[in-house]
Amino acid sequence: MKRFHLYGAASQKEIDEVYCETPCETFKDSRMKSAGSWIGLVVIAVVILGTTEKGLSAPPEESKEVIVCRGTSGEGFSYDWGGECWCADGCEPDLVNCAPGQCTPNQGSTGCPDCTHTGTYGADCSGFVSKAWQVPDPYPINACDVPRYTASMFTTNHSYWNVVSMNSLQPGDAVATSAHVILIIGYEDAFGEHEVVEAKGCVYGIVRQSRTFSSSYSGARRINLIDCVCNEGDQETEDCGDCGTRTRVCEEGCFWSGWSPCEGPDPTGEEASCSVEGGVGVCATGRRLCVAGWYTCQANMPTTEVCDGRDNDCDGEVDNGTPENLGEGYTCTNNCGEGVTECIEGAVRCVTPGTQWPDESCEEIDPEDDAGAESSDPIKAKGGCGCRTHHGAQDFSLILFLLLLSLWISLWRGRRAQRFEKQEK
Repeated sequence: MKRFHLYGAASQKEIDEVYCETPCETFKDSRMKSAGSWIGLVVIAVVILGTTEKGLSAPPEESKEVIVCRGTSGEGFSYDWGGECWCADGCEPDLVNCAPGQCTPNQGSTGCPDCTHTGTYGADCSGFVSKAWQVPDPYPINACDVPRYTASMFTTNHSYWNVVSMNSLQPGDAVATSAHVILIIGYEDAFGEHEVVEAKGCVYGIVRQSRTFSSSYSGARRINLIDCVCNEGDQETEDCGDCGTRTRVCEEGCFWSGWSPCEGPDPTGEEASCSVEGGVGVCATGRRLCVAGWYTCQANMPTTEVCDGRDNDCDGEVDNGTPENLGEGYTCTNNCGEGVTECIEGAVRCVTPGTQWPDESCEEIDPEDDAGAESSDPIKAKGGCGCRTHHGAQDFSLILFLLLLSLWISLWRGRRAQRFEKQEK
C-alpha cells in the first residue's frame, strides 16, 4: 500500500476530493462514509506528527523556466494515485533508465482511486505539481514517497504560493480546483488556451497538451521566483566520475540547461594498460578507457594463434595454433642445407631434419652475439630460418670459374708452343 504524506488535509472529504479523478461521491459508499471520521482523525494525527518531527523549508529561489523544465521532464510517466516521482534527463523525461510504470482501472471502475499501479515511478496531479514546485521540500525528482500537498490547497493563499488571477497566468504557475491541479508551461494563445503538463488520469498518465479551463479553476503562483539564475551564454564545468567532466550552459530565459554527458580522455602511455581479473593469455590485459566519466578496463579480444610466444586465442596455451597459422611445415634452407620450419620458443625456425634446435653448426649463431641481434644476416638474426640459396651454390660457381680459367690458360699455352715450333723450323 502506498504511504501518503499529506499536508493541509483538514478532513476525509478533502482527501477524497484531492485523489479522485471525478467527483468523489461517485466512489463513495455507505461504508466509506461511516469510516470517514475515523480515517480523518488518523490522517490529522499523522500530519501533526509529521510536521512536528520535521520542519518545512521554503522552496528554492529559481526562475519560472526551471519549474517548467522540471515539469516537462515528467511527460510520458504513468498516473500513480498518491505518487510524486519520475526520472529526468535535463528537461526531458528519462524513459530509458526508468520504466514509466502503468496504471490500470480495476474491473468495473473508470479510474483511481479504484485502480492498480505497477512500477516505481509515476505521479498523480497534486504529487506532480508539488514536485515541480519543490514544495513542501526540495526533493529530487526521482525521490518517491516524500511529502506533498493536496490539490485543494492550491486554491487558497499559502506561505509558499499566492492565488493569482486566471487572466495573469504565466509559465510555472498552477491552476487548481478542489479535486485537480495542473501545471502551466505556456502563455495564453490566440485561442485562449495554455500549454500545460498535467497528471490527467489513470488511462492517460502525465501528458503535455494545450487546453482551456472552466470557471471552477483558480490560479496560483509559487513564491521565491527570480528573473534570472545565470547570465545567458555563461558556461559551467564540473568534474564527474573519476575521469570525466560535464558542462552546462545558461540558455535563453536565464536558466541553466541540463548537464552534458560526462566524458573524459582515455589514458595514454603506461596508464593505458590494465589487468583483467580472470583473463587468460592476451585477454588478461586490456586498454584502460574513460567511459561515461568512469575508468573501465576493456579486455583484449582473442585473435588467431600465431607463433609469437603469446596466448593469442586466450585458451590458456601458447603457440598451439594450426601449422598453417604458426608457419610450420614449410621448406626452408639454413647453413646445413634444406630444412623444415617449426615454431620454437615464440619464433619460426628452420630446422634441419635429424637435428635439434638450436644447432650452432647449422645456424652459425655466435654465443656472444646475443642471438644474432646485431647481425645483418637475416638467417642469423632470425635464429637460422631462411628460404634462400645455400652458401654452397656460391662456392660451386667459383670452382667452375677457376676450372674454365685453367682450361683457357692451357689452350693458350698450347697454341703459343705451336707457334714457337714453326719459327724454329
